[in-house]
Amino acid sequence: MIRIIEDEYFSYFNNITKFNNISIEKVDAILISSVVPNIIITFQFFARKYFKVEAIIVDLEKKIPFTFAKGVNYTGFGADRIIDITEAMLKYPHKNLVIFDFGTATTYDVLKKGVYIGGGILPGIDMSINALYGNTAKLPRVKFTTPSSVLGTDTMKQIQAAIFFGYAGQIKHIIKKINEELGEEIFVLATGGLGRILSAEIDEIDEYDPNLSLKGLYTLYMLNK
Repeated sequence: MIRIIEDEYFSYFNNITKFNNISIEKVDAILISSVVPNIIITFQFFARKYFKVEAIIVDLEKKIPFTFAKGVNYTGFGADRIIDITEAMLKYPHKNLVIFDFGTATTYDVLKKGVYIGGGILPGIDMSINALYGNTAKLPRVKFTTPSSVLGTDTMKQIQAAIFFGYAGQIKHIIKKINEELGEEIFVLATGGLGRILSAEIDEIDEYDPNLSLKGLYTLYMLNK
């Protein structure tokens, strides 16, 4: 894997800010939300070298708007989940929340009145597609999309149908089991790039917010500035 250094990231950042007429002189804080140690180190150098600030790293040592239930081992709890929950708690502080993030891996987190009681991690949609393609000789890599039917009429459509409806079925069943175990009304929130497609199929998802993580990053900053 090619490692991108802080100078290259600054070049990208500089081009993006110029294109959007944003002055980089106005940057006075940098937050890092990553589960990849090398990325964290690179952006720490990035922050020090180009902005003369110490980056704020998202972790459980920061002030957060939720707690963990007794018995939950939160060692290794991902930064992405922290910011998702932070924003969800800001929006719906009094609800029992189920938060799905359809990223590289799909995660779900369950909070009962602001207390984290558990969750789960399963292979992401693209990971599942790539595993099928990478571990078979003749099956093609397909695009994740909404199929017109559960009955595919060629190999590509059959993979797309099975991945889509199979994954939707997993999520529906997980929500059903959470409902049964909690025994109380829940509010299901989804985010992540492919979540938009799935949310249209899964009636049990109450809201899809594509920017939940970005909003959560800002909310966490405001809590810790």
